[in-house]
Amino acid sequence: MKEIEVFKTNIQTEKEAADLIAMIHISFMEVKANFDLDDCDRILRVEACKEIILQVPILFMKMGYQCSPLPD
Repeated sequence: MKEIEVFKTNIQTEKEAADLIAMIHISFMEVKANFDLDDCDRILRVEACKEIILQVPILFMKMGYQCSPLPD
């Protein structure tokens, strides 16, 4: 079952966002992900199963970025 999680990130540029979206799609099948860099929290929205959502912050950390779930 797919869920939606919203993360606060430290992504600064469109290129960083595009690179990370590409990495998410390469690493995990059947994931929808997008950034809202206009938001002060540099939002990443991910739609996937819970197991994949839990792996997203780990992927970011490995790539040198921060990513933490926003409270509901």
